[in-house]
Amino acid sequence: MTHTSPTVAMTDRDFEQVVLCRDPGAGLESVIAIHDTTLGPSLGGIRMRAYPDPDAAVADALNLAQAMTYKAALAGLALGGGKSVINADPTAPNRRELLTAHARYINSLAGRYIPAVDMGTTVTDLELVGQYVPRVSSQRRDPSSFTAQGVVAAIRAAVRVSEDTSLAGVRVAVQGLGHVGRLVVGLLTREGAQVLVSDIDARPVAAVVAETGATAVPIDDVLVEDVDVVCPCATGGVITEPVLEQLKARYVIGAANNVLADAPGLADQLAQRGVIHVPDFVANAGGLIACEAEIRGGDTDLADRVEGIGTTTHELLQRAGAERRSTVAVAVELAQARLDQRRAQRPYFATR
Repeated sequence: MTHTSPTVAMTDRDFEQVVLCRDPGAGLESVIAIHDTTLGPSLGGIRMRAYPDPDAAVADALNLAQAMTYKAALAGLALGGGKSVINADPTAPNRRELLTAHARYINSLAGRYIPAVDMGTTVTDLELVGQYVPRVSSQRRDPSSFTAQGVVAAIRAAVRVSEDTSLAGVRVAVQGLGHVGRLVVGLLTREGAQVLVSDIDARPVAAVVAETGATAVPIDDVLVEDVDVVCPCATGGVITEPVLEQLKARYVIGAANNVLADAPGLADQLAQRGVIHVPDFVANAGGLIACEAEIRGGDTDLADRVEGIGTTTHELLQRAGAERRSTVAVAVELAQARLDQRRAQRPYFATR
């Protein structure tokens, strides 16, 4: 895979700031990517994952941060897009030292990046980060339940747009049973969906099958099962050319970030095949909405706001269908329009 260097990304993809962090004493190698702060300070999770090389860590941070910009814009939030990754195994014995060193780098950005939980990090980790960074999300709660709620709202809306039916009897294949994936399965089964599940770890598969009555399938087959909906809830880039060639599902809607290995190209191919795809930065925005509510202190209408992802999905699919364009192209255009309306204002540079 070819990775984009920070220098190229800042010019070609309009990144405001990319920080490569090293602390040899702590063993830290991490990246903080701030894509756009037109709408407000960037907010995004701290991902901890062992990458094959430093370039892969940079590429992941860049892709995730850019998606956060679009996610915030489409959700109507006063936030920008950012993300950070720590290139380390989440089970590393020096985990606390890594998080502490990374937190100090975040603090040096003076509020331009607000961290939250992500793959490989927990609410407890963010409590530790909060000892060094004044403004931190995900200290009070894990936003996973809101992410799951939004994903199911997107699935429900997509099915209603094309088939005018409920989720009862709809067959859904869920790939990945982490915090969000397990909750998605629970919500789907409660609405009567028939759910197939898979994960690289057999333990959560067994637990979810016992809890919900879902059906376990091999990890190599889950994306190409004969189902209505494919719902990736693990790592990104899982919808590839080979997977697309074998895809039987009519819908691709998941919680994972950057589901498409090649977003513009594969999004067009999905549209041409008549596969309804809700971009991840639309479907999984519930977690970001919850994080924004936490830092702003406004939870009164949070559930309704997350359910609004269904309305956004409906409007997106209607427009994409009418214009015969991919949902990714239309969603990015809508997000960019909101950013352009505010572009005359200076980007957010916090002083406190």
